[in-house]
Amino acid sequence: MLVDTYNTLKSGVPDAIRAFNEVLKPKGIKKCGIRLDSGDIAYLSRKARKALDDAGWTECQISASNSLDEYIIRDLFRQGAKIDLFGVGERLITSSSAPVFGGVYKLVAVEDEKGDILPKIKISENVDKITNPHFKKVYRLYDGETGKAEADYICLWDEKINPDEPLKLFDPEATWKRKTYRNFKLKPLQEQIFKNGELIYNPPSLQEIQNYCAEQVDLLWDEVKRFDNPHTYYVDLSSKLWNLKQDLLNNGR
Repeated sequence: MLVDTYNTLKSGVPDAIRAFNEVLKPKGIKKCGIRLDSGDIAYLSRKARKALDDAGWTECQISASNSLDEYIIRDLFRQGAKIDLFGVGERLITSSSAPVFGGVYKLVAVEDEKGDILPKIKISENVDKITNPHFKKVYRLYDGETGKAEADYICLWDEKINPDEPLKLFDPEATWKRKTYRNFKLKPLQEQIFKNGELIYNPPSLQEIQNYCAEQVDLLWDEVKRFDNPHTYYVDLSSKLWNLKQDLLNNGR
């Protein structure tokens, strides 16, 4: 029940309790909830929780909404808000910080008359618009002890990676930043969907997608997931791909 339309504490919450007592209690129903959508949600939720508990509705859940995002939710918890559910809408389906996603298809290779595949690159004064050439494979690298995701690794399609041998990664934008992994696991991130025009992929259910997303987020370090000043999660290029890119850049000049 939405309880903040007029006066949350003097009419909304008391009226909800009266409705629960008169309608739900005679039917033996204990599950119920109220929603706060305006005002000082942290303060109102604490007062509402006390009123509900005093009336015997300890199982009644309190939900909150109204332009919520991760920062507001974090602050509500810090203020001791008594909220069980968060309704996130407009801040989930729109992006105020980056309203446009600049994803564009670019040519990375061509096939000549002999059937040979020739890598290609787009060169731009804007470094972010310079493409990575050729057909590629993408792997996610996990720490062998903790299972946490360490970095993504982009290599050429024909490269073979032996997980039993050390793997040296470097930042493609700051090549002096290097790290060698010895105990790790690799997982390919690409999966073929169509082959010769035929669907060869078994689409997962919505629940499976949700579970997979939650599992993958849990594999990220907390330092990467924090809101303020997070650690960088690196996406690195293999030496072979990086060298090919530099050769094409030099030849392009």
